[in-house]
Amino acid sequence: MFFLAVWLLSLTAPALAQKAGIGAWENSRYTTIRWIEDHPALGWYYTWRTDQLWTGRPVSRSVEFVPMIHSERDLAAAIRSDRPVRALLAFNEPDGHGAHQGGLSVARALALWPQVEAKGRGLRIGSPAVTRDGTLGPGSWQRRFMTEADRRGYRIDFMAVHYYSTDGDVAAFRRWLQAVHRAYRRPIWVTEFALVDWDRPGAGSYAASAAFLEGAVRMMEGLPFVERHAWFAANPYPWKGAVPKINLVDDHLRPTPAGQAFRRVLSELGGREIARSD
Repeated sequence: MFFLAVWLLSLTAPALAQKAGIGAWENSRYTTIRWIEDHPALGWYYTWRTDQLWTGRPVSRSVEFVPMIHSERDLAAAIRSDRPVRALLAFNEPDGHGAHQGGLSVARALALWPQVEAKGRGLRIGSPAVTRDGTLGPGSWQRRFMTEADRRGYRIDFMAVHYYSTDGDVAAFRRWLQAVHRAYRRPIWVTEFALVDWDRPGAGSYAASAAFLEGAVRMMEGLPFVERHAWFAANPYPWKGAVPKINLVDDHLRPTPAGQAFRRVLSELGGREIARSD
């Protein structure tokens, strides 16, 4: 029975190792990559760019980097990664027009998709990651894009989605993910999720973020069609004159209560530590 248990654990290890990730960017000391590499059970990260996190000193890289074509201009950017690249993310919130959103019409995104496919040759390619409100419904940005993309035979291997909760209701998050899976019949990557009201960025607390994070991660780990998830975000993120209490570390990489919860739940789930012991 012991050897059977060890064998079954070895079968689940690679999936766990790949599932939990993070969105991150360089801090002022260019040491964010060291936090990622030292973090137990973290399987992957992305930067909203085509290049991996930079560091001034050599660092051993074991955590998978996933590049992103954030917007149209990134189609010409080179993918830079010290590790083999296996997947490509495409078009960040094209239905939005903020400073960090893609701002693409459905027609323009469809016209550019053959270039995305060329960029992602040999890789798994994710759908555009639209806002939560733009994901479901017959008139939504995502539904119009996916209907026409399927008609043209474009390749989209998984759905990339964003989910920001204002009330911390994990059950509602689960129902929404199930609805996305029913609508598009593809595996799901949750590339951004957090507990935050972007209209009131100063509201909320690290304790509430920690509770939602832990509940949401455990929920997604139990959904077989959710392949990967990434909390938003590792670093502090100023917004409308405030810094929402959702970051996992401060600028000196000291963990917040949300960061402590993130480390605890990922360690309990095993992830990369189990994969290494296999």
